[in-house]
Amino acid sequence: MKILQINGYESPGRRFHGLSITQILKKYGIESKHLVWAKDTQDPEVLTFEGIIPRKINQILQLIENQTSLQSILYRNVSKIIKMPAFQEADLIHLHIIHSGYFSISDLSMITDLKPTIWTLHDPWAMTGRCIYPMGCLGWRKDCGVCPDLNTPFAMKKDNSRFLFNYKRMAYEKANFDIIIASKWMKDMVYSSPMFNDKEIKIHHLPFGIDLEFFSSDFTVSARKRFNISEDKIVISFRSEDTHFKGYQYIMAALEKLETTKSICLLTVGRHNTLERFRGKFDIIELGWTNDDVLLRDVLSACDIFLMPSVAEAFGVMAIEAMACSKPVIVFDGDNSLPDVTFAPDVGIAVPMRDSHALSNAIKHLIDNPKERLDRGNKSREIAELHYSQDLYIKNLVNIYKETLNK
Repeated sequence: MKILQINGYESPGRRFHGLSITQILKKYGIESKHLVWAKDTQDPEVLTFEGIIPRKINQILQLIENQTSLQSILYRNVSKIIKMPAFQEADLIHLHIIHSGYFSISDLSMITDLKPTIWTLHDPWAMTGRCIYPMGCLGWRKDCGVCPDLNTPFAMKKDNSRFLFNYKRMAYEKANFDIIIASKWMKDMVYSSPMFNDKEIKIHHLPFGIDLEFFSSDFTVSARKRFNISEDKIVISFRSEDTHFKGYQYIMAALEKLETTKSICLLTVGRHNTLERFRGKFDIIELGWTNDDVLLRDVLSACDIFLMPSVAEAFGVMAIEAMACSKPVIVFDGDNSLPDVTFAPDVGIAVPMRDSHALSNAIKHLIDNPKERLDRGNKSREIAELHYSQDLYIKNLVNIYKETLNK
């Protein structure tokens, strides 16, 4: 079986758009190639769009879309896609992130008319008029319009959300594809969306899986040595990324409120120089942005507590990676996937949405209760083994591929 995976990016997100399992799929008789707009390695299994002129044209179209408050309408790259040998040889097309500025949603039917197609929805964009996450707005359940905040990604100069909502719905009516979602939260959104109500679409609920031998507590000692962290330190890790969705500002507020006599180390990936206010109060190790899986694994292995208080999250791969490393994870409750993904309150800890006081109290509670910290970490590993193993994910994915081809 030959699969062509189509995605916006190569290295970013390789753990959840299938690139990291390319070699394993071969054991199941599946040859998986990736077509990406932004290629950043020399991997021969990853294809991209060649030519300077087409990319210049794409840049111009991006500018026009930004100025006219349009999204994924003007691009004309699908004609190149369907002429590629990898597309023509493929038995099945697996779409991932197609809304990053290279694919027109109206061209879906050109893909699906030629090949059986599955689309993994990595976020709710496919169900909204313009935004990646609706952030509590329920307009997507009807037809959007009167957008409450045009500044959240993808930002717009004027409210075209109803036009784009209807444009997407018409595009879906002409196309034929099945859907994969990773979380119950996303599943509930898909079933609540009028985009798909009138279509015979199979919805596959497939939680992501990770390599449980790679992400494990076996590397805790070596990881701490790597970062020169002593055994007596309580290490708190999180992604230092000040976006609309990741809850970074609430982590900062919670840490400002945190009072403890224990020696604390903050170990982060993401942006540099964001923790200066805490120097003197905590030890600081900022590693910056990375696509290095070993470095990320060591960060999760070295920590005692992992924070992921996203205000919007379709799944949360870093959460299950931390769980696999036997770490307790603290998340926000409410309108996102993470309470379910972390099995809160029994395993993960979910505190009220946007409540930095509650977040700080939960951090302090785990600092002051090492037995509970250890117990929750051990339960996290058990959950990862039961629900988030790479083997389980791949077996279920292969079955979905076979089912789609046999329809």
